[in-house]
Amino acid sequence: MRTSQSDIVAAVRQEAAARPDEAVGRVVAGALLVGVYATRMGLCTNVAGEAFAPASGGTLHGLLSGLDVTGLDGRTASLAVAAAGALLPPPPVSAKKAQDLVLERGRGRRVAVVGHFPFVEKMGPAFASFSVLERAPRPGDLPAAQAEAVLPEAQVVAITASALANGSLGGLLDLCAPGAFVLLVGPSVPFAGCLFDFGVDVLCGNVVTDAPAVLDGVARGHAYRALHGLSAVCAVRDDFVKKIR
Repeated sequence: MRTSQSDIVAAVRQEAAARPDEAVGRVVAGALLVGVYATRMGLCTNVAGEAFAPASGGTLHGLLSGLDVTGLDGRTASLAVAAAGALLPPPPVSAKKAQDLVLERGRGRRVAVVGHFPFVEKMGPAFASFSVLERAPRPGDLPAAQAEAVLPEAQVVAITASALANGSLGGLLDLCAPGAFVLLVGPSVPFAGCLFDFGVDVLCGNVVTDAPAVLDGVARGHAYRALHGLSAVCAVRDDFVKKIR
């Protein structure tokens, strides 16, 4: 059965919209990230590719409606994913990070990562094969267009959660082998349990512990790894251990 981006978006929107609405306290869109703050703060990669000035005020549910234009309007979609993150409560802070799980679960297996995360430069020798797919490839990366050849063969796949905002997540999940261990990774991760229904095994994101510091960093155009006031969080589906044995 084909994994549809529209079905994923509809499910995330429905789950997030079931949470009580809140007035937006502050919204910031830097060159690399956007942040939406109410009681909690949500983040998303700025898939528009440039800083912009979001409208002030409004509600989280109002921003959430922008999920309908993922892949079409980068500004609106980025704000919508961040709003979903602000609405959906994260699990407890994790002892392990995404790179720990990729290394542990991928040892001796075929591993593919969609998105050039900083941790990919420290990996490779432990895996039977290792591919990094990137829209703007760096030395050693493969063009994102090669996903059709790489992902069906991978046993462990880590996908940047910005794919939810840029409209590519459905297609990427559709390419993953039925038995693959799949992680959704990065600041754009909304902790929506419905994502497990689409083949994701682990959600690896963050919880904001110092919103003013993070908002300031986002506004200054800092990269995710340069932000202060974040803690790593991983949520796993109940049967994730079974799939990797």
